[in-house]
Amino acid sequence: MGTSTEAGARPGDEGSVPEPFQVRPAMPGDAAAFVQMWRAVVAERKFVRTERAPHSVRYYRRRYFRRSWTDEQASIVAVSGERVIGHLNVSREESPVTRHVASIGMAVARDWRGRGVGSALMVEAIRWGRHFRVEKLALSVYPDNEAALSLYRKFGFQVEGRLTGHSKKSIGYRDEVVMGLWLIDRAAQ
Repeated sequence: MGTSTEAGARPGDEGSVPEPFQVRPAMPGDAAAFVQMWRAVVAERKFVRTERAPHSVRYYRRRYFRRSWTDEQASIVAVSGERVIGHLNVSREESPVTRHVASIGMAVARDWRGRGVGSALMVEAIRWGRHFRVEKLALSVYPDNEAALSLYRKFGFQVEGRLTGHSKKSIGYRDEVVMGLWLIDRAAQ
């Protein structure tokens, strides 16, 4: 797994040294720090589908972080010291006709956004996909999340459609932009 020390300083922090962070498969010991980060992102009620984070540390430790890099899924964390500052889950579709596709979900702690964490997580997700012969990565994002849209475009994701009112949140219905990245040359297939 990669280690990133390329995290850029925040705007206005001229002359400051970027804080290093590491990107790697999640481990059971990351569960408590992950839950803390996840609950903070969920509480923003803006970037992720859910508005609740009901699962316990034990749930994540046993269900997601015990086997975090398999041919079925990867649970990848970005950590700075003991703190989980970002998380990406990528998992294969279950149906035989969509097994070639893996879906991505990602969250980055508010104070670490714009510092290379999302890019580092995405590099590892693409590496996982290529390693396990996934043909396509897919995700959805809210249309007003310009930073995420820009990140995904940077990695070559293309807009494939828009799901109107797909999320029903406490603030109302939210559209979702569907994006995909082919990891194979479809013309050669």
